[in-house]
Amino acid sequence: MLDFETLEVKIPKDILLGVKKEKFVEDMKFFTAMRLYEENFLSLGKAAELAGKNKDNFIEALSEHGIDVIRYSKEELNEEVKYLRKFK
Repeated sequence: MLDFETLEVKIPKDILLGVKKEKFVEDMKFFTAMRLYEENFLSLGKAAELAGKNKDNFIEALSEHGIDVIRYSKEELNEEVKYLRKFK
């Protein structure tokens, strides 16, 4: 069973005009999850969980927002390219 923490965030009322609170909270969790994933603070699975999405949908969302899903260091990328060239 997951353990949850409740956070209180104060948002100026004029920002929430015309916005459903549930949608605002959902978006906050989603964008926070993307940022934490981008900063390598959360794994893909944990970030997807925070965002309330399955991994496939979260990967698609990351791509739509220009966030790389597959991350290679320069050395790792060179090794992959070297390996793949063997199959030419």
